Amino acid sequence: MKKILAVLLLAIVLIGCGPKMAKQETMDALAEARAALEAAQARIAELEDTLAELQAQEAALTDEIAGLEQEIADLEMKIDTRCNK
Repeated sequence: MKKILAVLLLAIVLIGCGPKMAKQETMDALAEARAALEAAQARIAELEDTLAELQAQEAALTDEIAGLEQEIADLEMKIDTRCNK
């Protein structure tokens, strides 16, 4: 009988000390934090896309600059060739 009573008391104590539900304030703060995280992740994805576009533009402009420099060198060579004759 004493063992049963001890087990019952222990069970009541454990149930009373068990996990409790979070307060509404905590749940609201958590929801707000999740929304902020999702917004930040969307912004990161947007910025990564923009970065990729800008890197592609940089590569294209670098190629164009190289082509223009070659064209300048060719024209300078033609000028030098014609002026020396």
